[in-house]
Amino acid sequence: MSDVETRQELLTSAAHHEEELEQALVDLKHAVRPFAIGDRVGQHPVPWLIGAVLIGVWLGSRSG
Repeated sequence: MSDVETRQELLTSAAHHEEELEQALVDLKHAVRPFAIGDRVGQHPVPWLIGAVLIGVWLGSRSG
């Protein structure tokens, strides 16, 4: 097998693996999408801030 053939096979293999990696990244993004809390907090921060303040007040008022 010549160097040119070997190089062409390696390039073809690399391109195939790159396509597989792209698909794996797309699948991963779809899988973690429900857990993307940062998007929700960024769109509506006021309820999160109010909740954090209420939890802080509740924990701070506990005697113990």
